[in-house]
Amino acid sequence: MSRLDDYRTALLAADPHQSAEGLVAVLEERGSRFAPFVIDHGLGPLWHLRTDRPEFRDSRLAAEAKFLAQENALRHLDERFDDVGLEYVVVKGAANRLLLYDNPALRVCHDIDLLVNPEDRVSAARLLAAAGYVAHPDVENISRALVLTSRDVDIDLHWGLLREGRMRTDPTASMLDRRRRVDDLWMLSAEDALFALLVHPVFAKHLAGYGMGLHRVLDVIRWMETQSFDWQIVVELLEQQGLCVAAWATLRWVEMLADRNPPDRLAEIIEGLAPGRLRAAWLNRWLERNLSQRTAGTHWLRLLAFSVFLHDTPADSLRALAGRCRAHRRQEEDQADFGEVVG
Repeated sequence: MSRLDDYRTALLAADPHQSAEGLVAVLEERGSRFAPFVIDHGLGPLWHLRTDRPEFRDSRLAAEAKFLAQENALRHLDERFDDVGLEYVVVKGAANRLLLYDNPALRVCHDIDLLVNPEDRVSAARLLAAAGYVAHPDVENISRALVLTSRDVDIDLHWGLLREGRMRTDPTASMLDRRRRVDDLWMLSAEDALFALLVHPVFAKHLAGYGMGLHRVLDVIRWMETQSFDWQIVVELLEQQGLCVAAWATLRWVEMLADRNPPDRLAEIIEGLAPGRLRAAWLNRWLERNLSQRTAGTHWLRLLAFSVFLHDTPADSLRALAGRCRAHRRQEEDQADFGEVVG
């Protein structure tokens, strides 16, 4: 049985047509290594909900405890950001779980991702430091993000959705202009959130099974099934940024893993974004062979053999490479901007 089959089997718990008895039978059939595999890929709490099996209990309790701590932190930080008039949005897992799950604590989320305008990045970091968070700068990511931690909560402060050069223009300001208030928090518009769902994991996680996890695959499936959005607006955003192929790759990965119960319209949407025949064949082969996971220890190989083909044009790929080089040269300068916060 291939690793893709393992991913598909782990996602069975998300299928409402699967009975609890059937899922338990799958566990028994797959043996003792399958439960740790499910937990490692972010679906332990969901399997506990569906099966009530003790193998998944600790993962669910941990996810629920982290959710409570993160929600408390978010409500507190929302007040602080609004008090000083600093615009932000909660992005990625911490936002999506509130929209996609009846019990959002079941969605594993290790940290809170916040997005602010680039010019507000230092002010936002100071605000978080004043709230008790300690900055841990990573020179590899300092051009677009800063990690800050407290005893119970980790926050990834972003002022760019992707690494410099990945997109033709920086959409952060426009995204913040279109933000909406949901569950007393600021979140991206439906179309911007779906855009982020489709382009972030393909570059940040390379669609690798372990790196991306299956909870993020389930996010895309549930978004397509439950959320209202204008797909044409999403397509326009992808075209503007030269990322139609990237979104296609993410959706193909989702389609491969959800092949037993794919969302409605998924095949139609994928067809509308499809790249040329040769590039589609190469990317399909890469995904079918799970090469992003198999090359996880060789980052430059993934960049040259996979990421470079995710941009819509050769000029887009060259711009991404140039942006990466610029960010690398600017590491010390970018880190110096946060000297006061780090100190």
